Amino acid sequence: MRAFELGRVCGQVLQRHSFVSFACHCIQLSSLNSSPIGFPWSLQCLGCRLVGTSSDQSEMSLCLASSNPDSSDGPQKFLEISPTEHQRPVDHSHPRKMVDSFLDMGFSHVQIKELFSMQPRLPSQARVAVVSELLLLGLSTDSILKILQKNTELLRMPSKHLKDRADFLRKLNFKEGSLNHIVINCPSIFTLPQRRIEAIKNLLKEKCLFTVQQVSKILQTCPNVLLEDLDDLEYKFQFAYFRMGVKHREIVNSGYFQSSLAEIKNRSIFLERLGLYQTPDKKGQTQVMNPKLKTLIRASEIDFVTKIASSTIEEYEIFKKLLAREEEQKWNEDGTLKVELSDIESDEESDAE
Repeated sequence: MRAFELGRVCGQVLQRHSFVSFACHCIQLSSLNSSPIGFPWSLQCLGCRLVGTSSDQSEMSLCLASSNPDSSDGPQKFLEISPTEHQRPVDHSHPRKMVDSFLDMGFSHVQIKELFSMQPRLPSQARVAVVSELLLLGLSTDSILKILQKNTELLRMPSKHLKDRADFLRKLNFKEGSLNHIVINCPSIFTLPQRRIEAIKNLLKEKCLFTVQQVSKILQTCPNVLLEDLDDLEYKFQFAYFRMGVKHREIVNSGYFQSSLAEIKNRSIFLERLGLYQTPDKKGQTQVMNPKLKTLIRASEIDFVTKIASSTIEEYEIFKKLLAREEEQKWNEDGTLKVELSDIESDEESDAE
C-alpha cells in the first residue's frame, strides 16, 4: 500500500514539474530513513535520460564560445538543440579539438577569440588551413593576426592558393625572412593576380634594367610598387635615373620606391634651385656635392628643410605651391600642343583627299 502511494506521488511530480525538479524530489525521497523501496519502473522507462553533468555542459559552452558564434560549431547551435536531440550522445571532441589546434599553434585564448571574430561565418576547418599555411612561412601568431586584420579576405583563400603563391615568391629569390616582411607590409601579395606581379617584375627587369637580385630587393623593401600603375612606376625610375643622375645600385639601396614621386620631385628641385643639387654630367661629375639619395628621401621634412636645404618651412611650402602650379601649366601646354598637332594632321589628311 505504501509503495502504491509513493508511485502516485511520483506521477503527480512528473505532471507538474520538470525533469530537474523530479530528480531533486527523488533525491529527497532517497534521503529518508525509511527502508529502500523498489520501483517497477526506471528513469529510462519514464522517457528521461541525463545528457551530462553541468560541468560537462559548461566546458562545452566554453569551448564553443572560443569558436565562431555563427558557424555550425558555435554556441547558438548548441543552445538550439531540441529536447529529443539532447537524448543523443553529444560529441564534445570537435570544438575542443578546434580550440586545441590553435592552442598548439601558439595562439592564446584572446588571440583565438580575435581570430574567430574575423569572417565569422567561415568554416573552422578552412580557418585552420589558412592559418597553418601562414605559420609555415615562419610568421609569428602576432604577425598572422596583423596580416589578417589588414586583409581578412585571406581567410577565404584556398590553402593551396596560398601555398602556390608562396612557392612563386620563392622563385623570385625571396628568402624566408624577406618573404615574411613583404607579407606583413603588403598582405595583398596573396590576393593580387599572378600576372600583375609578373608585369611589375618584367618592367623593373626589362625596361628599367635592374638585375634579378635588385628586382627581388625592390619587391622586398618596397612592396608598395605592386600596387602602383606601371606607367607611373616607370616614370618614377626615369626621374631618378635621368633627372637626378642616380644609378641602379643607389636607387635600390636607398629604398627610393618607398617615397612618393611628388615628394621626391619637391625636394630634389628645391635643392636644385637653391644651387645645392646638380644633375651629373655624362662622366658622373658635378660642381656641387649632391646629398646622398637615401639622406634626401628619408630625412623628415623639418630636417630636410633646416639641415639639408638650410631654409625655412615657410619658404618650402611656398615653393611646393609654385611648383605645383608650374606642373599644371606645363601639363596644359602639352595638352594644347597635342591638340594643335592633331588638328594639323587632320587638315593635311582632308587636303590629301
